[in-house]
Amino acid sequence: MVRKASVLVISSQVVSGQVGLKAMMPGFRLLGFETVTLQTTLLAAHPAAFPEMGQPVGRIVPADEILQIFDWLLRAGALDRVEAIVSGYLPSPEHVAAIGKIVTTLKAKNPEVIYCCDPICGDNDHLYLPDTVAQGLATTLLPLADIATPNLFELQYLTGGTALASTEDVVHAARRLNVPHVVVTSAPAPEGRIATLLVNQETARCETAKAPRAPHGMGDLFSALYLALRLSGEAKALGIATGTLSAIANANMETQTLPHGPLALAAPALQETLMVAQKTS
Repeated sequence: MVRKASVLVISSQVVSGQVGLKAMMPGFRLLGFETVTLQTTLLAAHPAAFPEMGQPVGRIVPADEILQIFDWLLRAGALDRVEAIVSGYLPSPEHVAAIGKIVTTLKAKNPEVIYCCDPICGDNDHLYLPDTVAQGLATTLLPLADIATPNLFELQYLTGGTALASTEDVVHAARRLNVPHVVVTSAPAPEGRIATLLVNQETARCETAKAPRAPHGMGDLFSALYLALRLSGEAKALGIATGTLSAIANANMETQTLPHGPLALAAPALQETLMVAQKTS
């Protein structure tokens, strides 16, 4: 049996809850991928999980410690089969720089390595990481990325802050990232609906019902599941990832937590191909 690629997964870790690495791992397990994980933080829980408790206890894993662990794994041969990297929550500019070194090192070793950057910095019209992190994502990591998976606010912020009110606005902004393959979540759609946009050589759009209260960790799971589907050669990766996340969101909006059991792929959301001309100015 041919073994699937190994994926290096870099993001936050919580003890209680299903966000960060704990949200991402089920997406890779579902498609049978081996993973190597690097924690950027270790917290008791997501800050919104127990608001009455205030900021969760835990710590930021120092960027130099992450690099030391990476170097040890590299010398040990534990990363020899890594064919893809995905990065999520990075708490400081130093972490952005460290992940840039990791991506550059692995791409130098194997130019075919695919890097997926989930440029986590904010949501709901709110930047929840320092601007220096957002700028580092834009100038250090996105230029290295083969795939980027920003939400609508992140795309807007990273491309200058201009409101993205239409599908055409989003497509033009995604092209300005200069990443070959961009998937934008929470894209514009009619009331009660939500869209996902793929912008690469072609432009495609999926639209599903919007859950009034989506679980925490949806973006983490989407980036992992979409990357896993792409690595598996699935032609309907966008539709399957969108349909699966929509089903999960609507089934778990009361608890606002991702399911703890095994995941199942849902039927692909209807995908339409769009023709959006390049801007001339």
